[in-house]
Amino acid sequence: MRDTLLFAFPEAPVSERRDTYWWHVVDGELVSAGAGEEWLTFATRKRSLIGIAPIAQVRLSFSEKPAANTDRQAEAVARVAAINGSLGDDDRLHAASAVAGDGSIVTAIASKDAMAAWLDWARKLGADPDRVIPAGAILPLTDRWTAAAFGEEQVVGRRGTIIPDEPGLTAAIVGDGQIETLNDEEVRAALANAAEKPPIDLRTGQFARRRGIAIDRSRTRELAVLLGLIPLLAFAWALVSIFKIERSTEQLNAETIAVASTTVGKPVTSETAEAQMRQRVGGIAFGGLMAPLTAVYHALQPEQNVTLTSLSYASDGTLSVTFAAPTVDAINRVLVAVQRNGYRVTAVPRQAPDGRAMVDATVRSGA
Repeated sequence: MRDTLLFAFPEAPVSERRDTYWWHVVDGELVSAGAGEEWLTFATRKRSLIGIAPIAQVRLSFSEKPAANTDRQAEAVARVAAINGSLGDDDRLHAASAVAGDGSIVTAIASKDAMAAWLDWARKLGADPDRVIPAGAILPLTDRWTAAAFGEEQVVGRRGTIIPDEPGLTAAIVGDGQIETLNDEEVRAALANAAEKPPIDLRTGQFARRRGIAIDRSRTRELAVLLGLIPLLAFAWALVSIFKIERSTEQLNAETIAVASTTVGKPVTSETAEAQMRQRVGGIAFGGLMAPLTAVYHALQPEQNVTLTSLSYASDGTLSVTFAAPTVDAINRVLVAVQRNGYRVTAVPRQAPDGRAMVDATVRSGA
């Protein structure tokens, strides 16, 4: 259901004033109207609100739409031209343009002070309008002079011209032309049409309505469920991370045991590997085996594609290792990491028969 409330802005809005002309349109039909304070009851309910600006304070101009321009381009050009052609300071004027039903461009110009005063008055009454349309734009335009009253607003115009219906002004512009006055049914139809298809909207630019974020109540339950799942997802992610770390640790331990077994010449376990290696390579000379070996394996952890193919430890404190990887760059990163930990490294690159990059390296304490 399309439900719209139109209400007229006072020419001089003051906070004490609450009454105004109003029209309630539902599904394209004017169902009620009035001129008191009861419109505020309608305004507090969920419906579209349209404020009507006084004809005397909004100037309407018309121009032809250039065929080469898009609607937006033509509207922008019309706004600039209308402001430049107006009296007063350009910075104090507000303009809006729209393509009319006949293809021409209609432009409305009002002072920024007036726009601010109207909107402030409506907001204080709890009726912040979704759109603001000039009273003159409600008048249906034909090639004949037509007059109508929309509440207190007396309007006269024809295609290309709309003015306040004041005796002196009307006589000067219309002259001897015949003016046809809309009857009540035609006025009601014009108001209903303005509610359904607002001809132009002054709530643009700095006066555009700021839309809040509305949450559909039917989605609230889903949002609550999602919020409840966030801790569970975080916990699951932590479990996955722990599993990956443990898996990497197990893989590293397995590789260490395999290299230690190869070096010692017999199977060892993680508990007996250090003792067997010390016995095999000369005890704890020069600080022992485990310090440089730990440095090497620490540097290997982030390089999943680098493996150790051999390892030996000399009694002079030199750890000899052979690395293998798809490219030598990954091995170089391992060696640089070992050097950063205070060890002296020598390296001799070569290529394995299977195409892998190999590096024979020695690691010694930097002291």
